[in-house]
Amino acid sequence: MPLDAARLALRQATGAVHERLHGVPVFARLAAGRIAPEEYVRLLRRLLGFHLGVEAALGAAPSLAFYGIEVEARRRSPMLMADLVALGAAPLAPVASLPAPECAAWAMGCLYVTEGSTLGGQHLARALDGVLPGEAGRSFLRGYGARHGAMWRDCCVAIESCGAEAGRLAAMIAGAEATFARFEAWFTEPAPGPGRAPLAAG
Repeated sequence: MPLDAARLALRQATGAVHERLHGVPVFARLAAGRIAPEEYVRLLRRLLGFHLGVEAALGAAPSLAFYGIEVEARRRSPMLMADLVALGAAPLAPVASLPAPECAAWAMGCLYVTEGSTLGGQHLARALDGVLPGEAGRSFLRGYGARHGAMWRDCCVAIESCGAEAGRLAAMIAGAEATFARFEAWFTEPAPGPGRAPLAAG
């Protein structure tokens, strides 16, 4: 398989939904730095609910350790909880439900979606300069900080390694498509009723 072929296949399979997400009003306002502080808090809560759902699904999936991925180290819900607390909001959110991963490759496709979302975080964090005082409330967007480059490279290596195995690429694409579809629905459908997320990152 050519270098980066798996990521290219994933990008092509999910390109349309990725583009649609750029047009979701709350994300467009965030990127333009026109989001109000209270709307940003609501967005963080919505993201928290989605990531808690992803983490539950990945926690029930076959281990990705064979590919060098430690799922626990890539949990992003603690960052969202910390941001909400920093902004004076309770870290509570309804939790999204995601399909149970069918196999490790499906889980890798799911991870591709959440890890790929870290790539534009620094730009979005800077877009909040005129919205939030100081740096509080931006740890989720800042991602892994100084470790970001290494974390993304490790993820790319794992994706290519998994995709090179017979039958794995199709399962990865299915996982990525299902995760993107759930994410799109989570941000375009009416918000669910009251729900709770843990008050501590754990």
